[in-house]
Amino acid sequence: MAKKILSLAHRGFSGYYPENTRVAFEAAVEKTNCDGFESDVHFSKDGKLVIIHDPVLDRTSNGTGYVKNYTYEELCQFDLGSWKGAEFAGQTMMTWAELLDFCKQTHKVCNLELKNYEVFYPGLEEAVIREIERFQMQDQVFLSSFNHISMESCKRMNPEIKTGLLYDKPIHNPEYYFSQTISDAIHPRWCLLQYQRHLTDAYHTMGKEVNTWTVNTEEDVRDMIAQGVDCIISNYPDMAGELIAAHNAAL
Repeated sequence: MAKKILSLAHRGFSGYYPENTRVAFEAAVEKTNCDGFESDVHFSKDGKLVIIHDPVLDRTSNGTGYVKNYTYEELCQFDLGSWKGAEFAGQTMMTWAELLDFCKQTHKVCNLELKNYEVFYPGLEEAVIREIERFQMQDQVFLSSFNHISMESCKRMNPEIKTGLLYDKPIHNPEYYFSQTISDAIHPRWCLLQYQRHLTDAYHTMGKEVNTWTVNTEEDVRDMIAQGVDCIISNYPDMAGELIAAHNAAL
């Protein structure tokens, strides 16, 4: 049976704005009808939860080197906007608390990816969950990671918070593997649901939600809608959001 699908802006409105910055999240709210955002978290040297995708600064800032080697105060000195365009100069790194507050104020949901598989951050799970509980947003946030051990730990720490298992390569017998987990959702890259078209139904049968990323063309968004996924994450939440809204309105 058809059901409503969630539309999330991948790292904010990252198709046109510098990813994981305040301007990207604000643009997603102001210019699209997205239900919320997908974002990413790392630890700074002094244990601050900071919003950035890569473990290093080089791609999306004028800094260089590992995020973990800088204090939060030092990270705030870097420009996270100019790489995307001169008009975005001066964007600085957000914290998880700031993003939570923004979601609370705008009534948006957030899928936070814990980036603890290239760099392993002891205590990251506890710190992320502690902030969610402090803001009382257990029903507004769900977590995901390629580190499935981390997600299973998060689910045990606070069963109220949904967790999802990311994967981007085909897995042998994925139905068996995921059936052994306690996480609430599977987060496959969209093309894996095209490679093995039975998987969406298979995951639903085992009681898992299916949240897919990064669906950036109209053709692929329409295909994911037709497959009946639960959430579509896109760099272009304007395009994806319109298609999803039309689907949801027809229910």
